[in-house]
Amino acid sequence: MKTILLHVSLVLCAVSSLQSRTWTEAQTGRKLEADFVKVQGDAVVVRAANGSTMQLPLARLSEADQTFVKEQAETATKPATTAAKTEEKSSGKEDAKKALIGTWDGYMADSDGSRHGDIRLVITEEKITASNPRGGQEMGAGTYKISGKRIDATGTEGQFRGKKYEGIFDLDSKTLKWCSANDNPNSSRPTQMQTNPQAGQFLMVLEKK
Repeated sequence: MKTILLHVSLVLCAVSSLQSRTWTEAQTGRKLEADFVKVQGDAVVVRAANGSTMQLPLARLSEADQTFVKEQAETATKPATTAAKTEEKSSGKEDAKKALIGTWDGYMADSDGSRHGDIRLVITEEKITASNPRGGQEMGAGTYKISGKRIDATGTEGQFRGKKYEGIFDLDSKTLKWCSANDNPNSSRPTQMQTNPQAGQFLMVLEKK
């Protein structure tokens, strides 16, 4: 039990809200009314009614008191764990977006994977602009959002204005594969990297310049 409480003292540095309770010394049965403040080293810091603080050795407290302290440690570490996971997800999302930024030249693929037509995408942090690389004619532009391996684009300019495209992408080194549903409301997000005219899904294969 003492080993567990020593571990608790390392992860619980402070708890801002005070919790009043009756503390009991295990051997003597003596009791003390005081607010829980924090764990410090191998002792718990409490605050008496007169405002003074004192340290009570954890090993000398009752089992109920030691369990209470352990619970406070678990409560205190949950927000930190959640924040760490959120930060990790955010970092992964930012890394993926950073890798997408640039100029991509490639082609629209037929259902058998053969080349159907050329396309160029210029991707910035907030915008995607599509054009024909041979003639340099812009086709349109839009915003986009990524989540995991999903990418959703919303047209804001040109022939894509007001249209939405739900897709998936795969980024391997300098090769980007982007498979998307077309702007037909009956089309659904694809589950594999393949053009499927019947489902209204098209695949782009691009290389970063």
